[in-house]
Amino acid sequence: MTDKLKGSERVEKKFVYIVALTKECRKALTVKFKLEYKGLPFDSIESIMRREIESWFTIRDRHIKLVHEESKVGKPGELFITYVGSTKETCFKIHINSSFTLTGSSSKSPVYFKSLKVNINKKEFNKK
Repeated sequence: MTDKLKGSERVEKKFVYIVALTKECRKALTVKFKLEYKGLPFDSIESIMRREIESWFTIRDRHIKLVHEESKVGKPGELFITYVGSTKETCFKIHINSSFTLTGSSSKSPVYFKSLKVNINKKEFNKK
């Protein structure tokens, strides 16, 4: 006999699952960017990063829907991307902060991957 989880318990369980997925995503994308995406112009990194994140989540869990909310460029070599995500029971935001080493001062300069952070704020994780 199994007891059904209460609504708040289901949301907490889903939050733990999504956090684990984001850690897995960060590891996978870190390896991919270090090996495959070297010396690309900084202009093209945002579209590549978005494509890789969206395809990774689609392959990993087809029940998670991601919609791109915004992309911002911070200091030279920094890129911030925000997604609104949802499952059948929850909605949340995923924040991606990535940094690259620039070899020049223009946006067309080749860049090399430095770091990637993928975060979910518990305050932005809600039941539908």
